[in-house]
Formats: sequence, structure tokens, C-alpha cells
Amino acid sequence: MNQTVGGMILGLAMLTGGLVGCQSLDSHNGASSLPASQSAAFALANPDSLASLEQAIYEEINRYRQTRKLPPLKLNSDISRYARIHSERMAAGIVSFGHDGFEKRVQFIGQIIPYEQAAENLSVNVGYVDPVKVAVQGWIASSGHRKNLEGEFDLTGIGVARNASGEYYFTQIFLKQRYPRETNTVEADRWKSPVLTKNSPLDSPLLITIEQEVYRQVNQYRLSRNLAPLRLDARLSYEARLYSQKMARGEAPFSHDGMEERFKKVGRIIPYRKAAENLAVNKGFADPGSVAVEGWIRSSGHRQNMEGKFNVTGIGVAKNHKGEYYLTQFFILKR
Repeated sequence: MNQTVGGMILGLAMLTGGLVGCQSLDSHNGASSLPASQSAAFALANPDSLASLEQAIYEEINRYRQTRKLPPLKLNSDISRYARIHSERMAAGIVSFGHDGFEKRVQFIGQIIPYEQAAENLSVNVGYVDPVKVAVQGWIASSGHRKNLEGEFDLTGIGVARNASGEYYFTQIFLKQRYPRETNTVEADRWKSPVLTKNSPLDSPLLITIEQEVYRQVNQYRLSRNLAPLRLDARLSYEARLYSQKMARGEAPFSHDGMEERFKKVGRIIPYRKAAENLAVNKGFADPGSVAVEGWIRSSGHRQNMEGKFNVTGIGVAKNHKGEYYLTQFFILKR
């Protein structure tokens, strides 16, 4: 681990190689748990503002590679999605600052993009006017990170997250793509989309990708109604994910039973004024996230939650061995 003033950077050697339900709940005691100053420490920043930082990192890295007479890296949205998830988890305190889970991240990326080698750079800093510059300069100053920056890669993905403490977390994943020999159409087509197997874990990164897509579509719907977008909170998604996993395992019925208890737990982390929950379960669809959102939009009760006066959301998806996808979305109006 290398340190910079006010921040840390971390580098890693390369690797080779159908049904819906809705319900609302008003809370009158959600503020009794944590002071606002404590709970706000893990609230993630607006994703729109962070996207510009990700783009700035991308441009800075390619400028540096150009000075070394290296070809530019191509930014890939799928890789960026996994990088962003890791940054969000670190920013929310769900995982420590480090490369834990890197092999799994790359393994799931590999189901979308076959690769020959991969690498990852991390950075965290706070209190700088230009956090992007600090992160990139830290990487360049470190031989291990610089090796990744100058590596024989052609694709990259970048994810940035910031919590209310002002800490910026950066994840950049590098990939050297492997192009399969197209001996037949089936062989070529198998690389075009990820496959969720029956044995995929209930919290696999591919399911988190579905969560991100649900989040995007719900905010897209709100914007179409001239409503402010919801902010995704990793802690709220964690609780929603736990409930989806319980339903997927058969430990809880597909219903809103226990919703008050779930939101009591949420209230101890994030004080809120009111809350609501949307549920969905489906099977056999290529895009289970879109099927769920479309079902919610067609239902007046779910639509009321989607259009409600909320500002924070959490989304959790789980899949069981039967191929059933369980989706839970929490809505809260934060105090």
C-alpha cells in the first residue's frame, strides 16, 4: 500500500488468465437512532457529478499513455459498471479499501468480455480541489500503479464514488481483450452477453448489474414525469438485497410481511420521514430488471411509489436455483 498526503492508493499485479407487490409506510420514529452527522457519512454523491470525474480520469490516463507513445485505452461501460460498484461499496463502508473481490470482479467481466490479462488501480483521497489529479499523479508516482497505466491493455473501466465525509474512491480496471476464433456463429455469439447460471451466488456481481439497471430505469421514468432522480444508497441496497435473498431461498414468502421491521432497521442507519417498498418476481426473461420495472409502471400502487416524494432508494436482486429473480426496491424520504 502506498500513501499520499490526505489519501491512499493501492495497486495490484496483473491477473491472467411476473408477480409484483407494493406497499407504503410512514415512519414517525426513524430519527431516534443515529444523529444526522453520523448517518450522513456514508451517503453517496449524485452519480451525475461523479460521471464527469470518471471521464476526467479516463482522459488523464490516455494523455499519460500518449506521452509514453502507447495507444489509448477504450472506455468500456460494462467494466466501468463493476469498477463503480466496488468504489460505491468502499465509500459506503461495506467493504474495506482494498482489492478484495478483484478476482471475482474480473471473472464476471470475463463472461461479457473474454480477456488475456487484467489489472486494477485504486485510490482514495479527501480535501483536494482536484481529486482526479491527485489520484492520477499518485498512480504515476508509484511504480506498481505506473506499470498498470503503461501495461499492454486495450480496454478500461473507471468508477468513482464519494461519501458525505468528502472521501473520493477511485477504481480503474484494465483489460487486454482476447478475441475468440470465430469458427462458427454459436462460438462467436456466446461472448455477447453474460450468462447467469443456476449456481450463481445470490449476491453475484451480475445481479448487482441488474440492480444498477433497475435504478437507471426508475430514475429515467421519474425524469419523464419531471420528478427529481433518486439517489442510490449502498446501505439501503444491502438491506433490500437481504430481503430478496430471503425470498429467493424460501425463508420468507413473496410479500411485504415484516416490512415495518425492515424499515425500523433502516431507520437506525438512515433517519427518514416516510418509506415505501416495491417487490417483483419473474422467471424466464432475458432482462428481468426491465420486466420488473415495466410491471411496476403498469400498476397504480407501484407507480405511486415510483412517483412518490422520496429522495433515496435501495435496490436488491437475488436469484435462486429455480431461475427465479426476486427484486426489492426501498424508497425513503430522508430527514
